[in-house]
Amino acid sequence: MAITFYLLQISPFFLFFLIITIGAVFGGLGTFLFRKNIKLKILRSHNEVTGFLFLAIAGFYSLLLSFSVFVVWGQLNETLGNVSKEGSSAMGLYRDIKFYPDTVESKRLMIVYLDFVFNVIDEEFPNMGRMKINRKTPEAFNHVFYTMEHLNPKNQFQIQLVAEMFNHLNELATYRGLRTTSMESEIPRPMWLPMIFGALITLICSMLLDIEHKRIHIALNALMGIFIGMFFFIIILLDHPYTGSLGIKPKSYKQIFTMEQWAKEPQSKDAIK
Repeated sequence: MAITFYLLQISPFFLFFLIITIGAVFGGLGTFLFRKNIKLKILRSHNEVTGFLFLAIAGFYSLLLSFSVFVVWGQLNETLGNVSKEGSSAMGLYRDIKFYPDTVESKRLMIVYLDFVFNVIDEEFPNMGRMKINRKTPEAFNHVFYTMEHLNPKNQFQIQLVAEMFNHLNELATYRGLRTTSMESEIPRPMWLPMIFGALITLICSMLLDIEHKRIHIALNALMGIFIGMFFFIIILLDHPYTGSLGIKPKSYKQIFTMEQWAKEPQSKDAIK
């Protein structure tokens, strides 16, 4: 389990402040200590070469960070798309079951389906946020398949409706499978090494620049550390789409429970009357 998972347990605002503070301290304090303890007269005569080297390294490093952000952003968009499609399939299946003509079989199947929905909301998504596998939800989902396979349609119209329900159920199974596998998608640990060492090399090269005004040099390098820290914050925030306060939530599944509650409200009012 990557360290980014544990960092996402922190409040995103505190995490942002922590990361940019580390970048600012390393860039600013490092420059202060470098200028105080290391005196290299050769830096001034080679400042143009040092500046060119710094621009080249900073340019390549910016490409590396941009590529990393692009990767995690693409993974997040793909995950959001699959979760949205899964929710649409779940909602379509709910309507198919709700309005199935045989009320006895419809209620029996609805009980099983709502049990699966409840497990997705209460067990599966929270466990995915903790990078853990849930066992109860797959069993509840298999029970939905089993119950639907044992429906007994009495005419051609009901046969078509059952076929439509199976289409929605198979779509739901497909997108649910994509969602559960996306839980393991993260930036590989070896890829963090060039990003971290690239930040160190870039900041060290910026310290080698011979800027006459000491305070401006320290401030500029602190700002560079903050800027690099912001890139790291974005990558960490997007690396685990189900983890933390900004993680993906099962909105469509919760809406199914809301619709079921709305459907029961007129009946409860009539019962009171």
